[in-house]
Amino acid sequence: MKRPRIFGPILLALGVAMGQQTPPEPAAVTFQSQTRLVLLSFHATHGKDYITDLKPADVVLLEDGKPRDFTIFDSPATQGRMPLELVLLFDANPKIQYFWDPADVFRFIPKWDEAMSRAVLAKESADIRISVYSCSGQTLRRLSPATTDARQLPDAFRRILKPEFRKAAPDDNVIPLSLPVRRESVGPGVFTKDFVTSPFVSAEDRGWPMEAAIAALNDVAAAQDKVARVLVMFSEGIGATTTIPEDVGNGALDLGIPIYPIVTNYKNHIQSSWPRNLFRMRQFAALGKMTGGRAAEYTEIDAAALRRILESVIGDGLSQYVVGFVPQSEGGTPKEHKLEIRLVSTAGRALEGGMRRATY
Repeated sequence: MKRPRIFGPILLALGVAMGQQTPPEPAAVTFQSQTRLVLLSFHATHGKDYITDLKPADVVLLEDGKPRDFTIFDSPATQGRMPLELVLLFDANPKIQYFWDPADVFRFIPKWDEAMSRAVLAKESADIRISVYSCSGQTLRRLSPATTDARQLPDAFRRILKPEFRKAAPDDNVIPLSLPVRRESVGPGVFTKDFVTSPFVSAEDRGWPMEAAIAALNDVAAAQDKVARVLVMFSEGIGATTTIPEDVGNGALDLGIPIYPIVTNYKNHIQSSWPRNLFRMRQFAALGKMTGGRAAEYTEIDAAALRRILESVIGDGLSQYVVGFVPQSEGGTPKEHKLEIRLVSTAGRALEGGMRRATY
């Protein structure tokens, strides 16, 4: 059976050459490993359509290049599918003159209501869950854990742009951010014609969205439960550090969590006149293809646009396959394994995703 792919609008121009501006190698990033349960998600496609009727015998799971058994095969045709969690991460860094205004981008916030939440969550024969995170400056906030309750989402969305309230006691929902190894923060630069002395425009005013994505991935992966997850990240992808999107993408691959970058190019201000920012934004968008998700670009997101985005991601998620197994403990020191899904017979079919590393 084939099902059309519905996610859009797709950001097509992802591989933009920026002269000699070659990005540095991804730094080592500490991600949590799922040692009790290993899941790999993937899509099977034929042209522009999803294939939804594969059987376990149609795929092979390779562990370090050799076939191995799997005990979980969750497909679009499976009755009682495993839950699908949408992890929503909103870049709510404060307003930057001309470049960024989160209140003007996230226009859905005052309009979103319980009925809209219910329409997104209520899918026949599907367990859809949504968790909500917001990042600003060097802090990530968990606004709502994974929920199926339509009443919780409007409240979580209302708090996306609210300032963080400091408490005397530690708050488990406030997650401090840290830099990956060999990455550093960047301070104010001097604007020149070729931007040689300024790593990114207005770097001193920007937050740490890539570090927030790393922290959010670790936070949801810590559960190590039987849930398929996707990260939907709303951001320009430009931060005040030298961390690059590939640092996030490699970790997402390790955790088996596809990323859907929603590039919020505010009023299309990031254009060719700001080449390094444009390059970073395009790198961020490329996380979709890198991790098995998809990218889209929006100037602003009202309630109707957010619903389209969430419906599209859910449609993608329900069209994916999930293969998994519980590693057997053999004693000794756990080691890293490279896992990959392959089709027994391609016959014009192709796979998207289905690769990850796992330590067990």
